[in-house]
Amino acid sequence: MAFSEQVLEEIQGKSDIVAVIGSYIPLRRAGRNYKANCPFHKEKTPSFMISPAKQIFHCFGCGAGGNVFGFVMKMENIDFPEAVRTLAEKAGVKLPSFTRSQFETSSYAVQIYKTNEMAAAFYRSMLLNTDAGKRAAEYLKGRGIGEEASGKAKLGFAPDEWSGLINYAKGKGLDLAVLERSGLVLPREGGGHYDRFRNKIIFPIFDIKDRVVAFGARVLDNSQPKYINSPETEVYIKSRHLYGFNFSVQAVKDKDLCIVVEGYLDFLVPYQMGVGNIAASLGTSLTDSQARLIKRYTKNVVMLYDGDSAGEAASLRGLDIFLQEGMSVKVAVLPKGLDPDSFIRSKGAAAFDALIGSASDLLEYKLGILSSRHDSRTSSGKAKICSEMLPTIAKIPDAVLKFEFIKRLSEKLQIREEALLSEIKKIKPDRGYELPEELVSGSVSQAAMAEKIIVGLMLDDPDTINEVKGKLKPSDFEDPYTRKIAEEIFASFGDGKSFNPSQLINRLAEPDLARMIAESSSLVEDIKDKQKNLEDCVKWMVNKNAKARLSELQNLIKAAQVMGDDGKVNQLVAEYSGLIKHHKELARR
Repeated sequence: MAFSEQVLEEIQGKSDIVAVIGSYIPLRRAGRNYKANCPFHKEKTPSFMISPAKQIFHCFGCGAGGNVFGFVMKMENIDFPEAVRTLAEKAGVKLPSFTRSQFETSSYAVQIYKTNEMAAAFYRSMLLNTDAGKRAAEYLKGRGIGEEASGKAKLGFAPDEWSGLINYAKGKGLDLAVLERSGLVLPREGGGHYDRFRNKIIFPIFDIKDRVVAFGARVLDNSQPKYINSPETEVYIKSRHLYGFNFSVQAVKDKDLCIVVEGYLDFLVPYQMGVGNIAASLGTSLTDSQARLIKRYTKNVVMLYDGDSAGEAASLRGLDIFLQEGMSVKVAVLPKGLDPDSFIRSKGAAAFDALIGSASDLLEYKLGILSSRHDSRTSSGKAKICSEMLPTIAKIPDAVLKFEFIKRLSEKLQIREEALLSEIKKIKPDRGYELPEELVSGSVSQAAMAEKIIVGLMLDDPDTINEVKGKLKPSDFEDPYTRKIAEEIFASFGDGKSFNPSQLINRLAEPDLARMIAESSSLVEDIKDKQKNLEDCVKWMVNKNAKARLSELQNLIKAAQVMGDDGKVNQLVAEYSGLIKHHKELARR
């Protein structure tokens, strides 16, 4: 079950992270902080740091990081609700004691389900019956979503009003407290409420029983953040649901195969074009619970994520998760620049089926990635590939299949099977896959480091947020994790919410983001002149983005000249000149 921010803060306030971690491992003071040998990987020199002020931990060795809930989850191998309950019990904080089946039949749960259905009907009406909704409907049509698919998925539109849903709900006699508990409205400081979703396309999220449990919302333009979603509630835990699975579960059973994609449109467009056995993971971080949900109906999975580095990293994580559940998993690789919905619209359903049919098994896919990163012709390259392949193969529960993969790896790398079998025996079955650094956060470039430092300094001192907001947009951050964190920092600060790194981790509720928050916060701990570092990093990013845009404009101007479009040329030249002038002004500051 989900917990309010107030409850989580109360538990954290009574669960000092130093005391909690110290009850598991010995700690040593290191100035204002504490350090220890990391409990999550073997090391001789301590690289595991705990910050009492920020209530976070971070390991500079393996990259693990988060707040007190994240530590208990990882240490005890339990999910978030169980970690909350464990810490609440130790802290003496009383929580509701419903079982899942008891809660789903309770009158309060029924109220939330009914409230969500009411909201879905309201958003649907706004899409079909208002001028603003027609604009949203045209957007969906342009993205290839037909009326039948739109109706089946109950797609809607949230009007650009602060109290559109609130007024509708009042007219229906609904209690605003239930709307707030459902995540549909937010409390105003000083009293009152306002709609969470405004001027956005609405994607209702259903559970396997066809009940609306949450909502996703998308902007109609390129503004940031592109998506916002319902928070977790008593009836919605994100990690336990798959978008569209209620529609596709029968086809998944019939075909004994589930195609797993990432987002709403990646599901909807293929589904309406006849791909019935498909579901979306509600983001790139596939979870054990989602894998187990699929496993109820099939043990065969093809992952189809975007072909960029984030999609590649997500596919690698998904491989391990499905393997641990004893499932057969393959990966279909999309051409660069295409996602599942754009691929099927441009290439057609037959090409989509062929792509799924040609999916690579785990050895072929992962070995291909690792071979592009390490030279498999050298001894050191072979060793690095094996160090990352063997933990994955070790997760295969079927001994015959495991030996088959060892044999194939031996043939590919020209390494004796006996040597590989000897090495794999040293690996603990529960060892997690540790992503190479270049997959976790891109290469350790000046750009990535500058973004992390800016995020860390904003978390360290909220007074710097307005300064950063005045010069950078979330879209200026190249790394998807720092971009998401920047979006949330800007939004939270704009809404007047108080926050610290630990609170932000709870709000974002994603392990990868938790690690990035912990890492960014830890990076700035020992910076002496923080203001100078902030100015330097912001200036570097502004200059980098300006240079990239100038290069892009040069290409666009050339293209417009070739086309003979004088008006476009003049427009682009004006933008180019203005950007040059602005760039020179920044350089003089």
